Amino acid sequence: MPLKIDTEIEFDLEDLQYDFEDSMETDRWNDAPAELKELFHTLEWNIIDGEHADTVGFIDTALGGDVSARTLIAGPMATGIAEVGRRFKMDEYFLPEVMMSAKCMHEALARLKPLILAEKSEEVGTVVIGTVQGDLHDIGKKIVAMMMEAAGFTVHDLGVTVPPEKFVEAVREHNPQIVGFSALLTTTMNMQWETLKVFAAEGLREDLKVFVGGAPISQAWCDKIGADAYAMDALVAVDKAKACVTRLKNLTGGAEELHEAMLEIDREREAAKAAAAE
Repeated sequence: MPLKIDTEIEFDLEDLQYDFEDSMETDRWNDAPAELKELFHTLEWNIIDGEHADTVGFIDTALGGDVSARTLIAGPMATGIAEVGRRFKMDEYFLPEVMMSAKCMHEALARLKPLILAEKSEEVGTVVIGTVQGDLHDIGKKIVAMMMEAAGFTVHDLGVTVPPEKFVEAVREHNPQIVGFSALLTTTMNMQWETLKVFAAEGLREDLKVFVGGAPISQAWCDKIGADAYAMDALVAVDKAKACVTRLKNLTGGAEELHEAMLEIDREREAAKAAAAE
């Protein structure tokens, strides 16, 4: 039976700006046995430092300790890569450092993907996802795609630097309920908006719930371009996607009611976190 380790808490990650010893002093992963808490922090710093030669070894050790693939992805891998994203956004890291951290994530995800797919539940819907044209980064997108698959979605991952017309082709071929646009660079985030405009011009907008995400993306950007949902991480993306194919399935893409329902999910999550912290 996999260990129950809470990855839903919104931890204070300020310690990841300093060093491993500071991380060990936090209460993050305190619900894990002591040796696994240390391993989780080691994996966080392995990703931050881009030490990819050791990543799979840490993953295998955690799996041997009855940690689930989902917990590793949503837990120390997510927090480690979140700090990499912060450093990139603040010009503390540049593309070479990001690529080294990305290599850690790629190797870990390659090891974990078969385990995630084995958890796949009953088919619930179809998703098309891709990194927008001009952007070659895909770590966040891959994590979201993998967690969507584990939740029961059929996911068609179009890869990186996907032009609007390729998104259109995929929508017509696969008839998804949800389309996700990812971007890491501020110079490419506008392609999310341009692709959304193409969907509208092609008469596809009302049939699709459009999700946006990536390091420079925010709820304000989602609001500005008229997307339906902003997902700050993979778990939020899964929650919102499930809502879109169940209780909100009759709402059309671009509808104000759908947008408000996605914001309400965020408010409910924040309220639950605040209650748990009291």
